[in-house]
Amino acid sequence: MCRNRRFPLLAAAAATAALLALTQLGGAQSAYAASLFGDDFSDGDTAGWSKSGGTWSVVTDGSPALQQAKGDTDNARLFAGSSSWTDYTVQAQVKPLTLPADGAAALLARASGSTTFYRLALLPGDQVRLESVRSGTATALGSASRPVAAGTWYALRIEVAGSTVRGYVDGALVASGTGTLSATGRIGLQTRYATARYDDVTVTSGGTTPTTPPATVSPTAPPTPTSTPPAGQSSVVARDGSGDFTSVQAAVNAVPSGNSSRHTITIRPGTYRELVTIPADRPYVSLVGSTGNAGDVVITYDNASGTPKPEGGTYGTSGSASVTIDGHDFTAKHLTFSNSFDEAAHDYSAEQAVAVLTRADRLVFDNVRFLGNQDTLYHNSANSGTIGRAYFRNCHVEGDVDFIFGRGTGVFDRCEIRSLSRGSSSNNGYVTAPSTMISNPYGLLFTRCTLTTDSAGAQSVHLGRPWHPSGDVNAIGQVVFRDSVLGAHIKDSPWTDMSGFSWRDARFFEYRNTGAGATVTVDRPQLTDAQAPTYAAQKYLAGSDGWNPLS
Repeated sequence: MCRNRRFPLLAAAAATAALLALTQLGGAQSAYAASLFGDDFSDGDTAGWSKSGGTWSVVTDGSPALQQAKGDTDNARLFAGSSSWTDYTVQAQVKPLTLPADGAAALLARASGSTTFYRLALLPGDQVRLESVRSGTATALGSASRPVAAGTWYALRIEVAGSTVRGYVDGALVASGTGTLSATGRIGLQTRYATARYDDVTVTSGGTTPTTPPATVSPTAPPTPTSTPPAGQSSVVARDGSGDFTSVQAAVNAVPSGNSSRHTITIRPGTYRELVTIPADRPYVSLVGSTGNAGDVVITYDNASGTPKPEGGTYGTSGSASVTIDGHDFTAKHLTFSNSFDEAAHDYSAEQAVAVLTRADRLVFDNVRFLGNQDTLYHNSANSGTIGRAYFRNCHVEGDVDFIFGRGTGVFDRCEIRSLSRGSSSNNGYVTAPSTMISNPYGLLFTRCTLTTDSAGAQSVHLGRPWHPSGDVNAIGQVVFRDSVLGAHIKDSPWTDMSGFSWRDARFFEYRNTGAGATVTVDRPQLTDAQAPTYAAQKYLAGSDGWNPLS
């Protein structure tokens, strides 16, 4: 959660004028608002903030973040900014750490005193409430029921414009009301009988972006952002508030249900620590990193199969996914999907940690990185009777145990498949664990790929093993590695059994591979030249509709 720190601008009017000048030159949609304040706590202190209660310090949570650690106080606050600020938008990332029955973690706006302000609060019982607080007495302006869990980051935003106050969580409007407090005031952070972390606090002038551009804006300037962009159009996600949304999920939620044309969500650089789901009723969604460098945009979370859920139980393998894709015709370009679960810091009985779970058909991933350890990429389908196809072009997939697995049909074309060392001299894991249904002739194809490692020793990594979920005898895995370069870490006998099922009963083949790990032995079934054309990329992907994403 790290951005460059930004400091209060003493000459806000001058900044606004400069930004409007940029708009006249064809600047970005966000040029209507000037930055008044920003803090990502990367300098390790709380300079620029005034304290009123609580124990505040900068800690590490993926990147520097602010923590309030005193849980027995009813009013721990930090304030920043100018008491003369009027119309503005304040937003922050907020993560409740403990949230008892009388607890709250909140963002404040227009604080005209230490106990008078507008407040957007995360509450126990899955409630978010927008309040007007005068001399410590709160009046609700509106509320919404939505999941609120300790240990989860939320993007909170308050817009104050005249007497109108609006509160948003993860880009979705929670409540809107008319306030009677002072028209000016600072911003603040607050906990009540709770502990929490805060990050990426920003303040921009002007409240909501105007529906009608100012007169100084060129008539050819791009349209102003809306919270519900129509199908077939686009939106921008930016952590610093310069886009239409500050979270990826908020942008996905704004795509109309049942949309029938492409909606492109452009994501600006940053690490987006959030769970993302592309629902089945939102097809044709594209996530595109804005720079073209896959490392500049990272979507990550850190659940594992054995991670305890707040309501009890554990997440399980599917539930551990940082990103879940159920909408058909999804595409992703120039970004990274990650599961950042720290195996060394935990001792769970189940440490599968999925970066991406696919359960839809006709998916394209282009210049995308998939990062994790065990079970990084779960390429599946909607059900055992349905085929889910995906094309992975110029991608990077890394992990150790079964890190590409599932019953989906997938083509990996010119990808780097990177095995991470587990510190063993003999077994550093398995690249694949397919569970292809016997009725499906095509599972996983790796063509023109390069198999590499960070430091796994020679002869220590298997190409794969057959996964039979719940002992399903009809899950007869299918994998082909062809025309690829295999590093020395690949075993001479690269296929192995799993859970009592023999690899020899699966459909595992190679064809014309090269490299130190490509030795042909009796334990390495090879396609014949006559068979090879049947196991080509377009054969895997065509299906009954002739789908061809290769061009």
